[in-house]
Amino acid sequence: MTQANQNLAAASYRGKHFTMPELNSQGAVYLRPKLKGPGTGPKSIIVPEQHPIITSLNKPFDVREFLTPRTPISLGFLNGRERMAFHPGLPRTLDLPVQFPGSELRLPGNLARLAPLLQRILNYEARINPNCREEYYIYLTVDQGWVKPGKLQREAPCHVDGFQGGRWNPKVRANHTYTVCDILPTVYYPQPFDLLALDENKHNFFWEMNRQVWETNSEFAWRAQPGELTLMDCYCVHRGDEADVEVFRTFIRVSFEVRIFDRKGNAHNPLFAYDWPMVPRDIEGLNLVPFNASGDPSLFVFPWQQVDGTAHDDPKARTKPVLKRS
Repeated sequence: MTQANQNLAAASYRGKHFTMPELNSQGAVYLRPKLKGPGTGPKSIIVPEQHPIITSLNKPFDVREFLTPRTPISLGFLNGRERMAFHPGLPRTLDLPVQFPGSELRLPGNLARLAPLLQRILNYEARINPNCREEYYIYLTVDQGWVKPGKLQREAPCHVDGFQGGRWNPKVRANHTYTVCDILPTVYYPQPFDLLALDENKHNFFWEMNRQVWETNSEFAWRAQPGELTLMDCYCVHRGDEADVEVFRTFIRVSFEVRIFDRKGNAHNPLFAYDWPMVPRDIEGLNLVPFNASGDPSLFVFPWQQVDGTAHDDPKARTKPVLKRS
């Protein structure tokens, strides 16, 4: 049995179901940063040197950073070739490793149309992070499909990508991530989050993020524009937006991480020789509790739960966190 088939057979747990793409090496694309040529010079790539995402780059994860509000950095809008990424037909792909430390970026043939977008990301990363860029893994996520009215493509409470909880001590270098979508941009909350009193082995940090957004009545909510490429880090609190009408949405995430992502359901890249032990891993399995349960009860349950913590009778039903007090 191949590694891909093994992953296909083990892509369901705790009521979650993962679509494992069958990726191939035919038509594969290999990329490295280009620092010469049109659109790659210092005047073309503008870096906000004092932005907290830039000043905290390559530093270990530190919960104190949540006290500093940060809006994602805009890299501008995708051009014609880059917008090919939004064309239908891409396989749903979760945290596929496309670069190992020191390697070039290796893109399976099924995903080759993403090459212009990924080239732009590599060029920007090389400009802002010339000394440490090659020390990271790069993980690619692609989510493409119909979103029904009142639903989210990616159900989750307020959260961050790359949170380091009790599993990671000492803390390692923090995650930073590039994202873009063609419709229903992600909602960010660039406000201070005071999480210093929480115990990472006891409390659910994401529920507390929910509560602090609820306390501010969501007044800091911010969205990028459709087709706008942005850079965030693991301190940018965010959540998906709900559809008003049925829409076809493409979401793409490119994460720079020093850790191995070993969650069952993650995609396997046939262009690398590796055999990581993959384990069921999600926040529900940690048995965490709220730090402060003074807000609306919907803030302290997972989407598949009712406000009393029991599972919905209808497995498709979801509880939405009430993020406004009025």
